[in-house]
Amino acid sequence: MNYEKVFSIIADGETDFVEYKKSLAEIDKLGKSICGQLNANGGYGFIGISDSGKCIGVEVTDSTKKKLTAFKNFFDPWPEIDIDYVTVPDSDKKIICFTCQHNKNRAPYTFKGKPYLKTPSGIQPMPSEKYKNLLLENSGYSKLWESLPANDFSIDDLDTNEILTTFKVGLSENRIPEDAATTDVTEILTHFDLIQEGQIHNAAMVLFAKKIPTEFYRCFIRMGRFIDDTMDEVMDSRQVRGNAFQLLQEAQDFIDKHLPISSRYDPNQYERIDKVALPILAVREAIINAICHRDYSQPAGDISLYIFNDYLEIYNIGRLFGGLSAEQLLVKHPSRRRNEKISQVFFAKNLIDRFGSGIQRILRLCKENDIPQPEFYEYLDGFMVKFYFKQPIGPKKLLDDFEQMGLSERQTNILKLLARNNGLKSPEIISILNIAERTLRRDLNDLLNLGLIRFEGKSKNTTWFKE
Repeated sequence: MNYEKVFSIIADGETDFVEYKKSLAEIDKLGKSICGQLNANGGYGFIGISDSGKCIGVEVTDSTKKKLTAFKNFFDPWPEIDIDYVTVPDSDKKIICFTCQHNKNRAPYTFKGKPYLKTPSGIQPMPSEKYKNLLLENSGYSKLWESLPANDFSIDDLDTNEILTTFKVGLSENRIPEDAATTDVTEILTHFDLIQEGQIHNAAMVLFAKKIPTEFYRCFIRMGRFIDDTMDEVMDSRQVRGNAFQLLQEAQDFIDKHLPISSRYDPNQYERIDKVALPILAVREAIINAICHRDYSQPAGDISLYIFNDYLEIYNIGRLFGGLSAEQLLVKHPSRRRNEKISQVFFAKNLIDRFGSGIQRILRLCKENDIPQPEFYEYLDGFMVKFYFKQPIGPKKLLDDFEQMGLSERQTNILKLLARNNGLKSPEIISILNIAERTLRRDLNDLLNLGLIRFEGKSKNTTWFKE
């Protein structure tokens, strides 16, 4: 872009595809116009041109350029906008030029959360019906799904206590304005844009359903603890259908159950220091992302949480949204949300922020805890996160060393059995492995002395566990 081209573009004044403003103070007005251009056929925006069409320019500093780069973050999805700085002849001031490329596969666009149209009579908010139709036509069904009516369901199908609790947290954390305070459930759902003319939306069921009906089989998490990725040896498995907050709690409980804790003592303090194999807050952040960004329009597939000896993986249906790539996640990036309403409620409950910093938080927590950097990548029709343990967990390493420890095949089988089950009594072991009681007593005693197993209870109530 050069001065001659700027002059030729604005020669006919402002049109459907040309908009200019005098100063940076009008950047928000220009943003709405650019949003309208992105939703039509593209166009140009300028700062530093007077209402009469005179090129007067503005002062541009490094701070100005940083603000203009951040300006693009107010658009969703990420826009194809080139920003150029053209010097006004015989002046040190510059015209700021925005070249906007329309991409029908990514429209409709919003600016600061609202869609706009550029018309001959000016900038107008895009009618909600047109916005929904464009979503269906261009962005696909996935972004629209949460806003569709949950037919055959009503407020009576929602957990009132969870709704009130969520709203109360939002107020106390200053994430909901004080003047919005209410205890009326319909008003709360209206505030979250989860109901219209008495009909709740799909997002309301995902978030607050008392009991997830078969129609909402998407609200499902599959969890498993395995020795390795062959999944031949299943140590534990759990499948749960529930609303978003129930799934989050179930996932947290499963992690608490299976991630080992190492303990040490600092000579300068009395308390024992416990450290989990992975930073819990980082894993929790990844689970929340899976729930918030799942493509609920796709009926097949679940959120999965699998723990292996070497790593933990979380997978959800739905590839990255809004033009983001897996590589961009590793650096500062704009927030792109498929499910705006679901995300808004998670924000109100202080579970996420609005700035796309969740992945950065995961990376920081892993680095602070000396954990290998997680992997983020698209896989099949979804998105995968892998956390690698600093050291393998579980029985695999011990099983590899059994021969060197002098263990018999029978003792090895006892350890494998205890690893797959959360506690067994002697009669159960005898029945499964078909060995004599006296032989089992001897083997258990040997394994106990080696520190490979432990027991709880006495006499007939004694239960054996693998360490």
